[in-house]
Amino acid sequence: MTWGKEFLLAILFLILLMGIDFSVKGAGPVMRGGVRLVFALVVAGIVFYVLGTMKIFEHRIKLGTFSKIWGFIFGICLGGLFLLISFLGHTTLMMHSKTILADSMMALSAGIFEELLCRGLLLSGFLSVFKNAKYKFTEAALASGIFFGLFHFLNLTSGQSFLPTLQQATYAFVIGAIFASIRLTTNTLTWVILIHALIDWQPGISVTHLVNSTVSWPVFGAVWGIILVVTVIFLTSFDGSYNHQETLNSKK
Repeated sequence: MTWGKEFLLAILFLILLMGIDFSVKGAGPVMRGGVRLVFALVVAGIVFYVLGTMKIFEHRIKLGTFSKIWGFIFGICLGGLFLLISFLGHTTLMMHSKTILADSMMALSAGIFEELLCRGLLLSGFLSVFKNAKYKFTEAALASGIFFGLFHFLNLTSGQSFLPTLQQATYAFVIGAIFASIRLTTNTLTWVILIHALIDWQPGISVTHLVNSTVSWPVFGAVWGIILVVTVIFLTSFDGSYNHQETLNSKK
């Protein structure tokens, strides 16, 4: 499938998601979570059929020393600490949730649907668009991240305020670029689906997913700006490792 058709298919999935959400709006949390999960699994099957594989490379890319250093800083120091805090915090909160089954299904459906859509279908499409670029993986990761951020503006249609939505879309863009980095490094969607689901695994997410509070913009910009810079440095180094490996292979 051409990249244009992949983009159209992604838009179709989003329209269908909005229609499904509207159709179960008055249903209970378990029904909404269950319907969302079934839809996500159907989308996963279609995307797998379209792409033919969940891998990007036949073999994982061997990272250079610079990439490994930044990968350690980014993956272990930042990501590992964040996931540990999220896991411990969310587990404690979920033990007191009255909708734990519905919340779990909703979180898992979000991880499956959004990752198959953004890091699966769209990342594949953007890699085709930027296939001749020197930093094609960086550009494709950032482009898919932008789409992931824009996707969250749909929350405006559910009554979420503009400024909280703007912050949500901004950090979703950065997280999208991070997830693309993980996708490229591990050469699988499994980890990003699990991490995404864990982040969304929160009490009441099956009841409402809206955010109506903001943090200080200077603090917000500093924190997410630094994370974005670290992510871009890693992505460009990944491109460098890939280009170096391709050069060596062409000489054999």
